[in-house]
Amino acid sequence: MYHSQHDRDQEQRMHRSQQQGSFFRRMRRALPVVTLVFWVAAAILVVLFAVPSFIGSIGPWLHWITGITLLVVTLSSGAIAWVEFKSNPSEDAERGEWTNKMLFYGLVFAGAFFVAFLYWLTIYFSG
Repeated sequence: MYHSQHDRDQEQRMHRSQQQGSFFRRMRRALPVVTLVFWVAAAILVVLFAVPSFIGSIGPWLHWITGITLLVVTLSSGAIAWVEFKSNPSEDAERGEWTNKMLFYGLVFAGAFFVAFLYWLTIYFSG
């Protein structure tokens, strides 16, 4: 029996969604909360990066709060990027293109990961 390409693609998506584990389904349901946490933490991080410009001396507590906020941004953007990559597999994309969300959260995760790594090394070795 002949099945069009559209029918085969739809069957593959249904099969893939049935194979995905319960952790992925829970993450998919929690995605709005994780996205909200990301944007709130990103806004706080921008403020925390600007605070030393306005006040002369900052205590070690501000370094720790900045580091923790940077970790929250890293973890939340990584979780969002993971869900986006898992939801949009490369075989479904035309010419292997990424969606806008995949690109944005993937780049934010990569940048925040390296900045957090260097930031936490600085905090660890300076204290």
